[in-house]
Amino acid sequence: MAKNHGFFHSPLETAHIVIKSKISRGVFAAAFDYNDAYFMLLQLPEWQRRALPRIFMLGLTSVSVFLFLALALAVTSGYSLGALVLLLASTCLLWKRPRLNLQRQDYLLLGTLLLYFCVFSANMLYHADPARELDMPLRALLAVPVMLLLLAYPPRAEAWWGGLAIGAIGGAALGLWQLLILHMERPQAATSNAIHYGNVSILLGILSLCGLSWARQQRHHRAWMALLVTGGIAGVAGSIVSGSRGGWLVLPICVCIFACQYAKGRGKYYLPAILAVFIAVSALAYTLPNSPLRERVEVAVDDVQKFNEMDNVTTSIGQRFEMWRTAVTMSTQHIWFGMGRDGYMAAKQSLADQGKMNKSILKHTNAHNDYFDALVKRGLTGLAVLLAFFLLPLVMFAGALRHCTTAARPYALGGVVLCTCYMIFGLTTSSLTLNIGIIMLLFPMVILWAMLRQQEHTS
Repeated sequence: MAKNHGFFHSPLETAHIVIKSKISRGVFAAAFDYNDAYFMLLQLPEWQRRALPRIFMLGLTSVSVFLFLALALAVTSGYSLGALVLLLASTCLLWKRPRLNLQRQDYLLLGTLLLYFCVFSANMLYHADPARELDMPLRALLAVPVMLLLLAYPPRAEAWWGGLAIGAIGGAALGLWQLLILHMERPQAATSNAIHYGNVSILLGILSLCGLSWARQQRHHRAWMALLVTGGIAGVAGSIVSGSRGGWLVLPICVCIFACQYAKGRGKYYLPAILAVFIAVSALAYTLPNSPLRERVEVAVDDVQKFNEMDNVTTSIGQRFEMWRTAVTMSTQHIWFGMGRDGYMAAKQSLADQGKMNKSILKHTNAHNDYFDALVKRGLTGLAVLLAFFLLPLVMFAGALRHCTTAARPYALGGVVLCTCYMIFGLTTSSLTLNIGIIMLLFPMVILWAMLRQQEHTS
């Protein structure tokens, strides 16, 4: 065993010494001879042996968070891998029982997740909706043990920020390949829907930019800043090639959030300058030859004109207007608890048979708007819970952003951006009715909260 020369080796350093000594005697011996390493670990002080399980759990949560983000768009259901490992790892809380030191706001966030699950599940059971409908609110319940796990064993910051950037880059690369090589009209990367691909891509990109202040404090700050900026650009590029216009609405809002956050102490001209740069870049992207941005905007304008002039509901935007109008009309009949999924579909069929609704939207099982969908299916009760599900975490992250330390600020900013983006995504699509939509809200939310709490505790 290496001698102690005025310092004590950590468990990781000890393992490194063992491996190094093994390699010096041959690669195969190092691979198959575990006896020396085992007895060496037995000679460690008791407190170091007790630390090994915690080191393992910290590594496990870090790897899981990285995989959850890095594979989100590049591998089919890639986001499920890291999420599943985190969920399975959370079972260790049943017997290890680490000290969590939960605070009032931790209980508030946990209560918000449980409230969403309980109210939406009870409503679905009340309306006898299909069992598969319970999958979505169930994700909120499953996020509870994952949040407790992450509060006990918070992942490394490098895993979070690196996973975000690589996930955005991988998704954009696959989307561009589908566009340029496969000539897909609406690339969707490894997801099943171009809309959700575009929304998740731009979300990963904007969250990557939240880590720039963290990157500046790192040893290899230039490499980290380059990676995060590349991730930010790639995320926006992936959204543009997807043609998902609803996701683009988050850009001006998030630019204002960033500008207000970084304008503090930089003079009154900083905010207007940032907004001017954003407008200039947007104008450039719009005027480029064969710009997908210009093409999708022109299609949107044409759809709106057709709807206004001829009540044309066969276009993408026309169908959305028809679904929103129908949902609001039907919601007045069951204002408190809604009509459930099957009741909603039956009511649409009845309206179509009476000629009061265009049949082109019969196949859609949701209202393409989170708020209208909750209102018509779950009533005012469901809508109120949905708003609480968005707004309470947003208020908590925003409060932390105003008062937290410099080290904790990137995670508070990320939480604000995450909740804001999903509130905007929900205006033009039902983000929470698909697996990727609700998982990419819930798991980043609890990860960011756990990392925020870690920085606050460290400070």
